[in-house]
Amino acid sequence: MLTREDNERLVRVGPGTEMGRLMRLYWIPFLLAKNVEADGQPYRVRLLGEDLVAFRDSSGQVGLVDHACPHRGAPMVLARNEEGGLRCIYHGWKFTVEGRCLEMPAEPANSRMPSAMRIGSYPVRERNGVLWTYMGPDPAQAPQLPSLEWNMVPAEQVAVSMRVQECNWLQALEGEID
Repeated sequence: MLTREDNERLVRVGPGTEMGRLMRLYWIPFLLAKNVEADGQPYRVRLLGEDLVAFRDSSGQVGLVDHACPHRGAPMVLARNEEGGLRCIYHGWKFTVEGRCLEMPAEPANSRMPSAMRIGSYPVRERNGVLWTYMGPDPAQAPQLPSLEWNMVPAEQVAVSMRVQECNWLQALEGEID
């Protein structure tokens, strides 16, 4: 029988928790690729206790960024997805899928401020209809995507679906085993 403390340690996955740190060291499938259209509506995502926003830019690249604009905290799920980035509806700051600020409409053209500003972001990979993200501390140290069989066959041989379970990872695992 687990103690209450051990159970809490196992089921909490938010930032700063033991299981959260562990799970962030692996690629995590988070969304079906078909849910995110190029220049389409941003998509709200909650993953490992973090509120995030997924979007696909004009070139087809997918981004996963913080839910709030770093300027004044406006919700990025309401942002406009336009020509190469996500534009905050409050002051018009525009961010790439990597989190770089492309534009600040109120800044002069030669301002260095946009290049100094970023929105938090995580790398995203798309494989056979599934979007994966790596939330670890150093994206340069991310492992390869998992070598699951369905990740290694041609896309036309794979059918994907998604089911949201309103529980933590351990409850889902125990439920599937039972």
